[in-house]
Amino acid sequence: MRKRLTVTALYGSLTAASLVWMVPVVTALAISVLPIGQTRSGWWHGGLSQLTLANYRDAWSQGLSLYVAPSFVITLGSVLVSLLLGALASYAFARLEFRFKRLAYFLLLTTMIVPVQIILIPLLPWLRLLGLAQGDLQYLGIILVHTAFGAGWAVFMMSAFFADVPEELLEAARLDGASHLGQLRYVVLPLALPGLVSFAIIDFVFVWNDLLLGLTLLDRDHQPLTVGLANLQSPHLAQENLVSAGSIMVVLPPLLLFIALNRFYVRGLFAGGVKG
Repeated sequence: MRKRLTVTALYGSLTAASLVWMVPVVTALAISVLPIGQTRSGWWHGGLSQLTLANYRDAWSQGLSLYVAPSFVITLGSVLVSLLLGALASYAFARLEFRFKRLAYFLLLTTMIVPVQIILIPLLPWLRLLGLAQGDLQYLGIILVHTAFGAGWAVFMMSAFFADVPEELLEAARLDGASHLGQLRYVVLPLALPGLVSFAIIDFVFVWNDLLLGLTLLDRDHQPLTVGLANLQSPHLAQENLVSAGSIMVVLPPLLLFIALNRFYVRGLFAGGVKG
């Protein structure tokens, strides 16, 4: 009986917290499909006959569409590079022995706790010196910065999955003549797929939602959707219907990605939770 009450209280608390968390999301969604006049008189009084997609059309046509391509270039590039380099580094830390391994692992993990604001200004002259502050090369510059900040998380998450691959499978691959790259490609990566997907989703959301790096390191022609949303808000501060419609559109890509890869993400979290 006591256990049942505990479980009921736990589920009740989680349900209440979920409902509270959903309030701003539902509010933004409701405002995004109602005329501005109805929003200002109370969006909760709106009826189905007043629903409209005009806010989405106006937000898209007033500049938000220009930021879509840069957002995907930056996010997909950063995630792919982080996955590639993170997988190679994680294999080395999980399966190989080399000098200063513990020190290198510690230094890599420190990137997880360094605030981006601390190194943001020192980054600017380095990007100019390397020629990564002009034209389309700005994409490469910000991708490298996001990769550097994601490297610690990549190694921290993926090395735990790589270390859990049975040594017998790697030994069998070595007997068949597989090199370290062959063992990584044909044995480790397929077995660690939930961990790779979990990191990819987390890194995608982190890079997609970045505002500070995109606003500071890129010019106007290469800035991502988050900057576009901020620019949409400034001249239309009183038009919350456009801002809400833009916010919903910005949220859609990571939401759809999570829905599509949810089963891998859940498996990755559960697998990571039982590892030592």
